[in-house]
Amino acid sequence: MEGKWQNAMLSIAICDPNEAHRAALKDALTKLLFDTIEFRFSCFSSGEALLTAAKGTARFQLLFLEIHLPGISGLETAGQIRAFSPEMDIIFITAAAEYGMVGYRYHAFDFLVKPVSLSMLQGVIERYLEERTQRPADFLRVEIHRNSVQIPLQQILYLESSRRKIVAHLWEENREFYGKLDHLDQILSGSGFIHCHQSFLLNSRYIRQLNSTSVQMANQIELPVSRTYLQAVRTTLGITNSPGEAEQQKTYLCEKE
Repeated sequence: MEGKWQNAMLSIAICDPNEAHRAALKDALTKLLFDTIEFRFSCFSSGEALLTAAKGTARFQLLFLEIHLPGISGLETAGQIRAFSPEMDIIFITAAAEYGMVGYRYHAFDFLVKPVSLSMLQGVIERYLEERTQRPADFLRVEIHRNSVQIPLQQILYLESSRRKIVAHLWEENREFYGKLDHLDQILSGSGFIHCHQSFLLNSRYIRQLNSTSVQMANQIELPVSRTYLQAVRTTLGITNSPGEAEQQKTYLCEKE
């Protein structure tokens, strides 16, 4: 595992209104992660503060989230995070064990009941690190102006082929580089990217609506869907009704929780 995590940085967010609980969890995680990987912490006392940071420039891979928060709850916070950052792993922490099953609605990695013992936390962290080593890469490495650049996959809405160039449409900017879309499709296999057209490769996390001829992304941009790729897109999104039903229904809402 150490080799897999060499030179990797794990960004961890802790959201808990109790300052003592935040400090105790941070200390425990520091002990468990020391000499394993590079890591950094960001701590928040409310869901509003966490969402402001996460919607801005902050990028978190792992979030420890208390369910009982002042203002919006931890569950509502998780629901909003799933809409714009579906790849973030969430571990719920709370003193109320009855919320355990609810966490699965938000695709939580795990659910911990306070007080959390060091041995219990160690088991969860070891499983998390092991599973992350089995996932596809978090970055797309490309060459721009003779420099090697890593583009985080979570920032890519879609990739567009334009003559000999590829345009990576990100949340805040576009990046251009030379390449072929079919080659990128192979590289990104298993990372949630799908063809909707010979000129477009979409990040399926950010698909919001689909009909028989077009798809709408999370930034409200509409892109064409060709008949060649329609069924593959529908399968990826888990849409199981027949093409005839698709024509009648026209639009499918594909909001991520």
